[in-house]
Amino acid sequence: MTHPAKKSTTVIIGLLIFIIAVPLTIGIVLWHNSRINALSTLSNCNVRTGCILPGGAVIQFTPPADITKPFDINMHHVPESVQRISIHFTMRNMDLGFNRTDFKPQGQGVWTAHHAVLPVCVDERNDFLGDLTLDGRHYNIVFTAP
Repeated sequence: MTHPAKKSTTVIIGLLIFIIAVPLTIGIVLWHNSRINALSTLSNCNVRTGCILPGGAVIQFTPPADITKPFDINMHHVPESVQRISIHFTMRNMDLGFNRTDFKPQGQGVWTAHHAVLPVCVDERNDFLGDLTLDGRHYNIVFTAP
């Protein structure tokens, strides 16, 4: 026969695991689906001179020679209706953890993300994906650094 205190502890632990696991799983699935369901993949894009997104917004940044150093990302010609912009850096076929940077509006269609950092790959790869989100619309930007 199981002791009542031991049984209630087991139930509480199981409930805590459920409370943590379900939202985490949902978040991972939504994040992964956003990467798969991108509206556009910009593979012929030069982020240093600027990439034009569908709709006319332009994203521009210079990845640093030392990819462990933070850098700024600028967007221009962003429609006034946009409320939120973020970017998440990854690599194809590689999970490098969560790495999202949010942009802040500067006025007149300009948004800036300060102190973005690229994920570090132990295989010394330099091919990156920027998963850019504008108000729920997703774009994948393919680039190399440096």
